Amino acid sequence: MELKKGYERKINKNFTIYIAKDNKEELNEILDFNVKIHGPPVKEYLSRILLKHPRIEELLFLYIRDNFSNDIVSGIALFPLDWHFDDLLIPVCEMGFVGTLPEYRGKKLMAHLFETYEKAMRERGIILSVIRGIPYFYRKYNYEFALPLDNRIYLSPTQVPTEDVSDLTIRRANEGDIELISRLYHDYYDDFFIRNKLSTEEFKFRYFNEDYNDFKLVTYMIEKNGEAETYFSFGMSHDNLAYSLIVPRLTVKHMIKILQFIKEIDNSNNSEMLYLHLREDIDFGKFVMSLGGNPYQDYGWQVKIPNLKPFFQSIKTILEHRIKKSIYKGLTKSVRISNYQETIELFFKNGEISEIKTEKGYPAERSCDLQVPGPMIYKLLLADKNFDEINHIVKDAMVKLPSKQLVNILFPKKTSYPDTYY
Repeated sequence: MELKKGYERKINKNFTIYIAKDNKEELNEILDFNVKIHGPPVKEYLSRILLKHPRIEELLFLYIRDNFSNDIVSGIALFPLDWHFDDLLIPVCEMGFVGTLPEYRGKKLMAHLFETYEKAMRERGIILSVIRGIPYFYRKYNYEFALPLDNRIYLSPTQVPTEDVSDLTIRRANEGDIELISRLYHDYYDDFFIRNKLSTEEFKFRYFNEDYNDFKLVTYMIEKNGEAETYFSFGMSHDNLAYSLIVPRLTVKHMIKILQFIKEIDNSNNSEMLYLHLREDIDFGKFVMSLGGNPYQDYGWQVKIPNLKPFFQSIKTILEHRIKKSIYKGLTKSVRISNYQETIELFFKNGEISEIKTEKGYPAERSCDLQVPGPMIYKLLLADKNFDEINHIVKDAMVKLPSKQLVNILFPKKTSYPDTYY
């Protein structure tokens, strides 16, 4: 594997690109650089990843030095994730800690880092890159908002039910609770299309902490008569303006207990509202809405699929299963899908994909069953939006009328709950 720790390549006489070796001196330089870019609060966050993350051997820190000053002037990180797409496990990576010193911006250094990052993805068979980054900037690198990430609901403390749930108690989770947490996690999250693979060590890294803030959470157990019934993970949103909640399937009584717990914590702030980082389309979010809660903000994962052919090869069995369960069972036909820069042709034979071909360039008129411009196609491929919703936003999303039902079967809208362990 060419792009590994210790890699270096001279870009020109002024700059050289590196992949960190993980030695102490180098990592301290990376840490100091990121504090300059992102501010002092990032120091604890990044230090924790550098020292304690269970997958530290797989993490890549890419950076560029000024050859004359020897200073780090630009950098990004590649963090591996494993996401389930239905029953398939797809290798994904999260881009993090992106930045360039102000005096070095406009020199296309980030373009060199992104190119190297995507080459490292290809070498590792990683299909998808995601980032929780600032708005708009990443569009220039063909990223698109395509998966849910950060949803907010506010609720008046007076709307929290006062029902007596004192027979339930809350305590911190411990190692002995992992088996129950795992079972409850799978019971709930396995119903989502895209979701994080439950990795015990990574789960503990992010969710089993002594205290909480915007990047680490505490997991609690809810007990009755000394027997654990369920769990919830609690922390702060990335901007420290809302309480983050990660929950499995809960009873109404459990949800009331959690809301009373949050209200008690928030009492010291004398807040007029409880602000929750909580999905409105999950059971707990729906319950909060039923109490009078209001959604007020949402944000998304920004996603890039650098190479569509490997992506389609990865989800081949998902597409075949959708065909098998539809009126198109036994389909023998080629289906052409274009983003106006590249066309993917899926050859179905008796309901199975026998071949996948690609063509570069603008498609010939009326040659495709489906056309969705640029990265907007990710919204369809990742089940974030259906075709009609995308067409409402961009009118050059087009489908042949005879193919529309088939397209809707191949690419339905589904609910996802992607997450990170960083």
